[in-house]
Amino acid sequence: MRWFFQSTAIATLALLATAAGCHPVLHTPGKSLFAPRPMSPDSCALEVFFIRVPFDDAEANQTLWEEVDELHFAPKLRQRLQRNGFRAGLQSSQISTTLAHLLELSTQPPIAQEDEQIELVDLAVKPRVLRSRLHLHTGQPSKIVVSGVYEQLPLLVCQCGEVGGKTYEQAQGVLSLKSFPQTDGSVQIEVVPEIQYGQSRKNWTADQSGWRSDFGKPEREFTDLALSAKLSPGSILLLTSLPDRRGSLGHYFFTEKDGRLEQKLLLIRLAQTQHDDLFTPPDVLPLEVSGAGITED
Repeated sequence: MRWFFQSTAIATLALLATAAGCHPVLHTPGKSLFAPRPMSPDSCALEVFFIRVPFDDAEANQTLWEEVDELHFAPKLRQRLQRNGFRAGLQSSQISTTLAHLLELSTQPPIAQEDEQIELVDLAVKPRVLRSRLHLHTGQPSKIVVSGVYEQLPLLVCQCGEVGGKTYEQAQGVLSLKSFPQTDGSVQIEVVPEIQYGQSRKNWTADQSGWRSDFGKPEREFTDLALSAKLSPGSILLLTSLPDRRGSLGHYFFTEKDGRLEQKLLLIRLAQTQHDDLFTPPDVLPLEVSGAGITED
């Protein structure tokens, strides 16, 4: 009886297909039958890289920044970032030799993670370079956890020309990331540093549909340190700390101590937008430098 129903279902589907006038799939030579589906107009894909290096490493803190555009950001913002221990800049889609070396492009691709929330919690047992891919919609926030949890985080922050201090319990550094795709294929991204601290609790927030609840730690945003950058396909936003600003917000975000003090670099790269060609040949690598590249997941 079971065989009878299966046979009947198959025959019915065949008749429906004939009645609908099905046609054979036409395949153009050189075009992939398994090309990715187009992205929605309000979405983009970002690659996020973490690189760990010895603290105050010369290559990561000097040579690299000779090849990075720090002037993309306004002078006043750069001053605020520097006072709070951050360093930021942009690099074009043509990856520099120094960055290629730090990314270990000449040896093997970085280890990929699929989690949409990225955490670095045990650098001692993880590779030197980590990569994750984020799919974002316009204005949708995504959290990138950039530090482990500090039992106590005594913080001095310079805001509006004044220095204020506070100690946060069970705190860790987080970057809140939003993207805004543009009609020319570029993406405007916004990055806001924040600290999550204390014990998780139920929070109520209002939106267009009314009140909604979520469960998480209290947050403190540092909106005066917010970064806004326009990324073209393949270009990269770099963030790290300044080694001479120990005890600053940037120091807590981008250093890790496990036996020895290490420094972290964060790279955010525009990998794909809704304007990308669906039939890009598979041998065209999205990240290129001297013949080396990272293959998309």
